[in-house]
Amino acid sequence: MPATDLRVQRTLTALKAAFRTLALKYPRYRDITVKELTTVANINRKTFYLHFDSIDDLAETFIQEGADKILALIDPQDFKQTFSQSGLIFDRLVAYFRQSEDFHRVILLNDDYSFLSRKIHAAVVNGLTATIQTNYHLSPVDAKVCSSFLIHNNLTFFRLYFKGDLGLSLDELKQRVVSLDVYGIQQFFYPNRPLQ
Repeated sequence: MPATDLRVQRTLTALKAAFRTLALKYPRYRDITVKELTTVANINRKTFYLHFDSIDDLAETFIQEGADKILALIDPQDFKQTFSQSGLIFDRLVAYFRQSEDFHRVILLNDDYSFLSRKIHAAVVNGLTATIQTNYHLSPVDAKVCSSFLIHNNLTFFRLYFKGDLGLSLDELKQRVVSLDVYGIQQFFYPNRPLQ
């Protein structure tokens, strides 16, 4: 990899880390300035503007990155197998959220940053819809309903857990999420199988 590519990668990594740091500092998204962002990232403003038009443009990079990571955890290549292993997706999501828990709390709980979680949610739903449609031979509408249900369920429960609204341990939360994921969607995936 050429040196310029490494410099670009280091710059982008520094800017993303600075954004995460400032998101924890500022409850209001619009309080983050390019000046402070570049100071925290230890780069100059000109370098920032070589890569991004605005802070909004930088924030957008978290959307596809987050969606790609969540989709990889769900494992679209072997979704049927992954989904059949009770709690595997939940465990993978817990590990993912713990990698940067404070930042994920901001995205999931702070209304000023919620545009990020909504866009990540939409991107994951779109990515998962085709997988579900193919794996379970569903109509496009039913596949979208199922993927929306799964992603919304999981993100909503993590949101409630992070807020402390449920008073549940992580294991208790997992039981409920897995139960809803599996039994709430079973009739779509297996319409000829009686409910248990």
